[in-house]
Amino acid sequence: MISIIVPNFNKSIYIIDTLLSIDNQDFINWECIIIDDNSTDNSVSLINNFIKSKSKFNLIVNDKNYGASYCRNLGTKNSNGNYIMFLDSDDIISSNCFSNRFYQLSTNQELDFAVFPMGTFYELVGDNINKWDNFKGNHLKRFLSHDLPWGICSVLWKKQSLNQLGGFNEDFMRLQDVELHTKAILNSYSYNCFSFNNPDCFYRINNNRIKDFLQHCLNDINGKISYIDYFNNIVSGNFSIKNLRGTYFECYCFAFNLYQINKISKSNLLIILSKINRTNFNNIFNIYSNVIIKFYSFLRLNRIYFRGMDKFFKYIYLL
Repeated sequence: MISIIVPNFNKSIYIIDTLLSIDNQDFINWECIIIDDNSTDNSVSLINNFIKSKSKFNLIVNDKNYGASYCRNLGTKNSNGNYIMFLDSDDIISSNCFSNRFYQLSTNQELDFAVFPMGTFYELVGDNINKWDNFKGNHLKRFLSHDLPWGICSVLWKKQSLNQLGGFNEDFMRLQDVELHTKAILNSYSYNCFSFNNPDCFYRINNNRIKDFLQHCLNDINGKISYIDYFNNIVSGNFSIKNLRGTYFECYCFAFNLYQINKISKSNLLIILSKINRTNFNNIFNIYSNVIIKFYSFLRLNRIYFRGMDKFFKYIYLL
């Protein structure tokens, strides 16, 4: 059986589309566990109305807001399946998602988890051609440097393996799946990326939900810094420590890109840069990396930008 875990918080606009895509599977042996994280909109009434005659769906409502990691762990704990998939409450899966994934993982019993391509969309599946299907390169390096090879709904887990790993770290407010996948690779979990498959899950791009871009940026940077701090204390060797610089560099990229498109003011940008610069990861940096970041910052502060600039500077920053 596949158990699909769907955490929800105030996604009443999208949650029914998500549940419809789950209910439309051509695979029979599955269950869906929805964890509502104390929503303040009408999510719960909508979900209850949708699932009232559907025995494969189960709703758990939290008495307060605990966060997505807690919800996913709670869903796993209450699941009956041998395999676990996580889906956000505004994303969509294709009708062959479960059958496709079950076949690949059940016929490769040595694997702890399997990774599949993921598409993206805005309003309707098919309205955006971008997809996550580039699984090339060293995956540990890519996660540590925030060149993320896959997302949370790309993965089907063996439940036993997920439990042995300890599930999601509930202290992480951001990069929760990035932490989980990094941890799995560091612990030498066995996995395969089935890049030849068409996308069977679709990530919704929804920038309209962001009301305060300054706070959004600060939260994002807090998440990245927490990730660096956590794995800086775990990993060893120049390879891993050096690649954590990539996640640090992405803090600057994210802030400068919001500034470039006028989502934050220069005064807000300076507040953000001050926060980034106050971090203390002395074993990660050297004189060379500090020079690179200062030059990059000088150019971006003066709105000097060219196509591929972030990728270029990140590359030389990691040398």
